Amino acid sequence: RETMRDLTKDFDYDRLVREEKEHFSQIAVTADLREGGVQAASAWQRYWDRQRPAIQASGFANLGSYLSRAMGDLARPIEVLSLGSGYCGHELTLARSFTRDYRIHCTDINEDLFTQARAVARGEKLNVDFCAADINFLNLEPRRYDLIFAHAVVHHVINLEHLFAQLAEGLAPDGILHLVDVVGKNRKLIWDENEQFANALLAQLPAHVTRGVRLAVPEGDDGMEGIRQQEILAELRKTFTPLFELRHGAFMRFVCTHPELGPALGSSGPEAQHCLEFLLDCDDSAVRNGLLRPLEIWGVYRVASQR
Repeated sequence: RETMRDLTKDFDYDRLVREEKEHFSQIAVTADLREGGVQAASAWQRYWDRQRPAIQASGFANLGSYLSRAMGDLARPIEVLSLGSGYCGHELTLARSFTRDYRIHCTDINEDLFTQARAVARGEKLNVDFCAADINFLNLEPRRYDLIFAHAVVHHVINLEHLFAQLAEGLAPDGILHLVDVVGKNRKLIWDENEQFANALLAQLPAHVTRGVRLAVPEGDDGMEGIRQQEILAELRKTFTPLFELRHGAFMRFVCTHPELGPALGSSGPEAQHCLEFLLDCDDSAVRNGLLRPLEIWGVYRVASQR
């Protein structure tokens, strides 16, 4: 019964949907159809360079190659469902990586975001289709999908219980869920103690590098951004078990994407680079040693009863 409750009724849901569509229709997009702007900043790219060795070692870094090998005996195409696909850059990259027949179904609440991806898929003859869908009310065909792909979307979901129940229902017996998301404080993401820790570190760096800037992250209330994100892990654990899970990032998202700190620390100067690596080391150590709660998750999961 819990998974059937519609929690969107507790909100002005029409307003939230309208704000979501307006926001994602206006942000910058990279040439490969991923979110641009601060997300493409060099300091933030360096942060992800530090995470890649662990992801590569997991064996799941290239999901197209992994699924092509693991499901090579299937007599049908590999079925992939992408949730909240947005501009579909990740999905197009996934499509190019398959070495056997596949179908990727992209969904988003804002169908207007598909325009460029549709043209690319058609031009490259990629087997990708596009459908408007609200994943707060997702209903999946049972046991259909070999991979469900959710990249930076679940933290926008209100009906978490319903969503995870549907994902478990929709996965094929050997199917996997790939989740990349943020899991910090609702509506703010960074926990207060993480922010204080980051500011204490920034105070130790040369002021001419940091420009004296400190983090002061406001709480938001627009759209569904981070509306139940601190509950994601607990709800995920009720239904899924990890095949691989990297929990990471205590505060560096906010440092690297900051409009002043990001460019300052991402510059090519050796002193700035040294400061950035110092902060990255501290962030990694704080998460690894349990001093601070991580804000980010990169994982691959199977339905718990199928492990």
